[in-house]
Amino acid sequence: MSMPEAAKRKNLDALRVYAPSRGNLAIENEALPYTRVAEPATKVDIRHRPFIVPKPVSVPKKTIAEHIKDNHVFAKLTAVLCVCLVALSLLVMISGYNSISAAQREMNALTKRVADMESIVEKTNVEYLFSIDVNSAHEAAGSAGMIYPINGGSGN
Repeated sequence: MSMPEAAKRKNLDALRVYAPSRGNLAIENEALPYTRVAEPATKVDIRHRPFIVPKPVSVPKKTIAEHIKDNHVFAKLTAVLCVCLVALSLLVMISGYNSISAAQREMNALTKRVADMESIVEKTNVEYLFSIDVNSAHEAAGSAGMIYPINGGSGN
């Protein structure tokens, strides 16, 4: 190796970190099958060489029908509609349970009011049964020997 070649190799080795890759430029005798061979180095600084970019592959444009067929649009649309249908049925079921629970809550409130009224009626019946009318009180007082005071309760 002559001196300029050794300097070239040293500069190329400084550019490589671990191993040659597709982004690195190779010297002609080191070229791997997937790399492009670099132009012979001239007095140009190696750090300013442009990277080799592969040519973009041209893809033929598809028609809308081919795009729909390839991406399974109908299957995806069916799946989305099924999920929406399940969500809607769950929403209807939850709203039904909500209305049932509201009706049950109202029935429980009315049942409580009926029970309260029945207890009030029962208390009133008990008071009525144990109450004494005025005539029976006069008769009971007369049979016990009690009399009304004659002069307004003065006792003379």
